[in-house]
Amino acid sequence: MRLFQGKTVMGVLIGLLALANPIMVQAYGESSYKTRYEVPPEEQDDYVVVTQNLGEYEVCEGDSLWNISERLLGTSDYYLQLAEQNADMIANPDLIYPQMHLQIKRNVYVKKRTGINGIKTPEYRFGIPDGWSVGLLESGGVYATCSLLGDGMNVVCMIRDKDQTGESTLSDWEHSQQKIQDYVGKNYAGQISDLAFYDYQTEDGRNLHLFSYIYTIDGEKYGYRGGLDIYVCQGICQTEHIQAEFTGFDMEEGIQDIVLYMLASFEEFSGAASVNGYNVAIVPSEPWELAGIHNPFVWIDEYFNAVFGKIAKKNTPAQEKTARERILDL
Repeated sequence: MRLFQGKTVMGVLIGLLALANPIMVQAYGESSYKTRYEVPPEEQDDYVVVTQNLGEYEVCEGDSLWNISERLLGTSDYYLQLAEQNADMIANPDLIYPQMHLQIKRNVYVKKRTGINGIKTPEYRFGIPDGWSVGLLESGGVYATCSLLGDGMNVVCMIRDKDQTGESTLSDWEHSQQKIQDYVGKNYAGQISDLAFYDYQTEDGRNLHLFSYIYTIDGEKYGYRGGLDIYVCQGICQTEHIQAEFTGFDMEEGIQDIVLYMLASFEEFSGAASVNGYNVAIVPSEPWELAGIHNPFVWIDEYFNAVFGKIAKKNTPAQEKTARERILDL
C-alpha cells in the first residue's frame, strides 16, 4: 500500500466500510484461514483438500520428476504425487522421457467450515470467518445486498440460479481468461496490475475459478498525493443448480485465501429451489465479454470512485481547507 502524504487513508476507508455495516466485528485470526500446502496428519481433519491445476509441462532432456517437483512446486517431496497424477503415461517414477506432457497439480489445504459458522439458507450454505458481520454495503448508487466484513476485509456476494450463459463461459475457462486479459488491457491499462488466475477442483468434482489483481486508486484525482493499492480477488463456483460469485477486497494481501475458503465451503442442499428471489445482488453488474459472470472490474472501480468522492465532498466547505488538507489532518 502506498501512502498519501503524511497520513494513510486506511482509517478513513475502514470507517466508511464500518458505516455500511454497523455491527462491531473482531479480528478473525487471519492465519487460521490462510491457504496451506502442507498440514501435519494430526491437523488434517480441520481442512478440506482441493487440487490446484498449475497447467501442463513438457519434459526436457535431463529432467526428472524430482527436479520438476522442486522447480515448479517448491519442493522435491511431491514427485510421487506428480507420478500418480500422470499415471496414464508414467509407469515408473524414475523413468520419464523428453516431450512427455505432464499435468502439474498440487494439493491445497483450505480451512474447513465448522459448526454454525457461515451463511445458511434452505438452498445453500458457505463458511465465513469467525467474528465477521453481514450487511448491506453501498456508496452512492453502488451497492451489494450481501456484504461480509471483518478486520478491514470485505467480500460481496452474488448468488443466483445457474444458467446456460454462465455454464458456457466457465466450461471454456482458458478462453475466458484471455477475454479477461484483453478487457483489462483495453479498459484499465495502468490502473490494474498483477492480474493472475487460479483453478482448483474439489474432492466432489466442482471447479473453483479465481482471479486476483491490484486496483490502484489515483489520489490526485481526489486531491491527494500518491496512490492507494487495493487487493481484489474474484471467485466463481457452480453447484448443480446454483452459481456463487464472491468479490473480495482489502488494502493488504490475504483476501484471496478468504475467497477460496468461501468457495471451497459452498454447498447446495439436495433439491435446491430457485435462489433468484433472494435478491442477493451486486449493482452495477454491467454486461461484458464474459456472459453470465459478474463484472468485478466495473463494480470495484465505481465503488471506490463513490467512496473517495464522498470523502472529498464531506470534507470540503465547512472550513477554509481543501479536501486534501482535511484528509491530511485526520
